[in-house]
Amino acid sequence: MKRPGICEYVLLVLLALMWGSSFTFIKIGVHAYSPLVVASGRLAFAALVLWGLAAIRKSELPKGKRAWISTFMIALIGNAIPFFLISFGETKVDAGLAAILMSTVPLTTVVLAHFFTHDEKLSTGKVIGIVLGTIGVVVLVGPETLSGLGGEFLFQLAILVAAIGYAISSLVARNLRDQPRIGSTAVILTFATLMLMPFTLIIDQPWTMDWDLEGALSIMYLGMFPTGIAMFLILQIIAMAGASFLVFNNYLVPAVGVLISFFVLGEVPQPNALLALAIILGGIAASQMRFGRKSASTEAAATKADPMTPVMEVSKSKNSAEK
Repeated sequence: MKRPGICEYVLLVLLALMWGSSFTFIKIGVHAYSPLVVASGRLAFAALVLWGLAAIRKSELPKGKRAWISTFMIALIGNAIPFFLISFGETKVDAGLAAILMSTVPLTTVVLAHFFTHDEKLSTGKVIGIVLGTIGVVVLVGPETLSGLGGEFLFQLAILVAAIGYAISSLVARNLRDQPRIGSTAVILTFATLMLMPFTLIIDQPWTMDWDLEGALSIMYLGMFPTGIAMFLILQIIAMAGASFLVFNNYLVPAVGVLISFFVLGEVPQPNALLALAIILGGIAASQMRFGRKSASTEAAATKADPMTPVMEVSKSKNSAEK
């Protein structure tokens, strides 16, 4: 695998811009439509994008019962439920804060991987990262909110639960390592759309809602870029620079999310939010450090910093990344 060059870094920044911007566009979407409409709408549009990409690339579909069960579980735990929870959470939580809360995904995955995998056990660096990440979340939501459920804490909790969903689904996605990535992602997005759409049609009846151009364009943007095209960029970056290079995206996404929410929505981050961001990013950095002998890689888990992307684990091996 060659050393990353200008092209690879440009693609990495583009990916971070897409993922980081998703929180702002979700905020715009839920101002016009319900969380269910935003979540199911973006999934449906993203599925169309991925099926078109699969047709162009002539990607095959997943093969085997285990792969299809895995795509179903990833669609449920890693797409349908988290997309709704994030949209729901952002009805009260600022887009920038949502980006910071979701940056805990890599650290959450590290914990789950220790208990549910044989080759991704906790190390000194990971433990330090988990401790720092936990401290960062407490600083962000405020210690006083942990004493009782109320106010915005429920909406913040919804986003944190979404982060856990992404972490779990990244472990399930280990079953799809050898499956066609674009075709598998298209199937995942289709399953997720079919899961949410009936609830959207029955509960919210979107045809009764007032038409809002800005909200509709936001949903289309979410489906096209942070969900659909972002997946294609992931494949390109892995093929060109490897999965480990993609880990650096974890440091960019929350910062980009905060900046975009500031410039587009005028959300001024509070000092505790900036402090929490620094602590959580420090935790992610610590979790990537190796003390002593080289530990098993958790690259696939770490690439899940932003939940706005279809949850697909990237191959950890050099050969798989170059397929």
